[in-house]
Amino acid sequence: MRAFLFSIVIFLGLCACERKLELAEVEITDVKRHYYPVIQGELLGITYDIENMSDHPLFIREIQTTCGCMFSEDKLPIVILPKQTGKVHFTYNSTKNTGYVEHFAWLYGNFTDSLYRELQFDTNVVPPKDYTRDYEELYHQVQTRSDDMRDLVDGKSTDKGYYTDEGIDPRDQNRKETQKKVDNLVTF
Repeated sequence: MRAFLFSIVIFLGLCACERKLELAEVEITDVKRHYYPVIQGELLGITYDIENMSDHPLFIREIQTTCGCMFSEDKLPIVILPKQTGKVHFTYNSTKNTGYVEHFAWLYGNFTDSLYRELQFDTNVVPPKDYTRDYEELYHQVQTRSDDMRDLVDGKSTDKGYYTDEGIDPRDQNRKETQKKVDNLVTF
């Protein structure tokens, strides 16, 4: 009987401690990114800055990606305190891809405007030589990889950064100029 009463007291105590999770207003830097080409088999490090602009902590409880080749290095839940900036880190393994790739990641948390936030990046994966290596060759290269002198002098090819669509993409500028020329030629 004592054990039963003790368990009821513990249960009621835990229920009284329940607290509502407040929503957090956040801003994520460069949600849509275009990375420069990488050589097949290289790892691309991707970091997103998340600024919590609210007075409540942000809890990112789950991260989902479109491919197993992209994974998060962070332990969940990720907590970003009020008025602070945090980071979410991803690694993209280009071993099993060739050509243009586009991947998404969804962050699930207590965001003000939705249940999740979507992150996107794309790049081109180019084969290293005239032939396409099989998985065993790529695995062997990753296992025996060492920093050679070229990486120390020029930097790693995966550290070139990225660009966004906000007026920087030359393809976008060419499309706008072509559309203006077509609009000037065609009159209704």
